[in-house]
Amino acid sequence: MEIAPILLIAATCALAADRFPPIEAQSLDDRKIAFPTAAAGRPAVVVIGFTHASQNQTKPWGERLSRDAAPLLVYSLAVMEDVPRLVRGVAVHGIKSGVPKEQRERFLLVYHDEKTLKEIAGFSQPDDAYILLLDGSGAVAWKYHGPVSDGAITQLRDWVASLDQ
Repeated sequence: MEIAPILLIAATCALAADRFPPIEAQSLDDRKIAFPTAAAGRPAVVVIGFTHASQNQTKPWGERLSRDAAPLLVYSLAVMEDVPRLVRGVAVHGIKSGVPKEQRERFLLVYHDEKTLKEIAGFSQPDDAYILLLDGSGAVAWKYHGPVSDGAITQLRDWVASLDQ
């Protein structure tokens, strides 16, 4: 009996058992959003940035996914918990000016639960983009962190296809 396939199956099952934690966020179009409830019943990709510098990776991910992942729901989360309250307004204004109006309803600002989000994302590099694919029940089906690449997009498409089966 080969051990590697059994470990792969066990790892996949363990990953699928992780549920995205319920969070409250504010969209860039100024609505309160309960997430992942907002995406319930449909697979969704979540692009998470934990630092200002992570926008160097999260923005290209968002652009690529909005172009190549239709009709998949794509949400971007900017974790703002560590941003000092005095400069949050300026930071939010800067983010808003860089996000097209048609994407603002799914661009979420998160002011708490950073520790929980880091755990579910597998946080290791502060300035990386963290990409999670959620199935329709909010379970994490796939994780990735780092810059967007053709290989990562192919992996994501393969996982999305596996959800449809």
